[in-house]
Amino acid sequence: MRAALLRIARRRFAGFPLPDVLLAAVFCLIAVASVLAGAPAEGTIAVTLPVSIVSTLALAWRRRTPVVAAALFAGAGLVQTFVAVSPGSLWALAVGLIVIYSVASEYSEGLAAVVGAGLVAVLLLEERIDNGVDYLFIVVLFGGVWLLGRAARSWRIRLSTAERRQQDAARLAVAEERVRLARELHDVVAHSLGVIAVQADAADAALHTDPLRAVAPVQAIRESARAALTEVRSLLGMLRSDDGEHPGTESPGISAITSLVEPVRAAGVPVHLEMQLGDDSIPASVDLAAYRIAQECLTNVLKHGARGDAEVAVVQTRDELTIRVSNEAAGTHAATDAPGYGLVGIRERVAPLGGSVTTTRDGTRFSVLTRIPLTPPRRRRR
Repeated sequence: MRAALLRIARRRFAGFPLPDVLLAAVFCLIAVASVLAGAPAEGTIAVTLPVSIVSTLALAWRRRTPVVAAALFAGAGLVQTFVAVSPGSLWALAVGLIVIYSVASEYSEGLAAVVGAGLVAVLLLEERIDNGVDYLFIVVLFGGVWLLGRAARSWRIRLSTAERRQQDAARLAVAEERVRLARELHDVVAHSLGVIAVQADAADAALHTDPLRAVAPVQAIRESARAALTEVRSLLGMLRSDDGEHPGTESPGISAITSLVEPVRAAGVPVHLEMQLGDDSIPASVDLAAYRIAQECLTNVLKHGARGDAEVAVVQTRDELTIRVSNEAAGTHAATDAPGYGLVGIRERVAPLGGSVTTTRDGTRFSVLTRIPLTPPRRRRR
């Protein structure tokens, strides 16, 4: 029912909003019937009938061009006032109130004030020509309805602004979630595929010379693929749930970094792992970020590094956690951030946590140093 009413409200007839056309038609029928019945008697039908038609049909312009509606209503009323008597029927009063409400609710404050004041002035002039005494009644009644129209416009603007802000917030949340998911998928898939690609090359080379040596690379491929499938399933499960992700519980953390090192070693890259963790608990968000950072850095070791040794150091102090990964770089690609999304993703992970990422190249070695504070920024020592 509500949807049907909304569809009707949005329809247009000859360029006019359909509800306004219907409103004008209803008032026109009422006015014509009143004039033909002579209740009240306000002069000859040759004058009152055209005036009633013009006055009521002016409502069709009440939202399209309110000043036209006001001009038609005021002009028709002046014509009848000068020729006979001013319109005094209830339908005329109702049409006037609707017109001044529309003027106040559709126009900006300055224009609404000018048009509203002009309409009230015409009504006061009609009252003066008829030697009436209801000046205060006209000012209070039409002024009050004008204020009601301004209040409705203000409420409508606030409601529209709130809706826009809500839509902007929803779009921002969707964009942030897309970036987060892209980062998670990149970290999971890139690392696993990097290991699989290296091991596949090793298995392919071994098949031509010593097929038995291909067993270990194939097993490494199988383990990497299963690990990737497990993480992807976990990520998809989080997407289907309403609770979102809970880093440090279902998601991997620092304790799982050892499992990242083994496939890299199996791929032929010597990795020295140093873990210096304290007794204090690590926030769940930092726990997951440390794992993903180490994962991305080891992926880059496989993709861009020479087959020299690599070092991974995870050190926890009272105030911060540092993750340092260095390796023998092959060429200049590893020292740049532009070609891929790995280092960009690391910086995106660290920024909300108040941390920093530093990349350095010393001779043939390329290093990534990440620092993440373990205390809230407002409590951190200066």
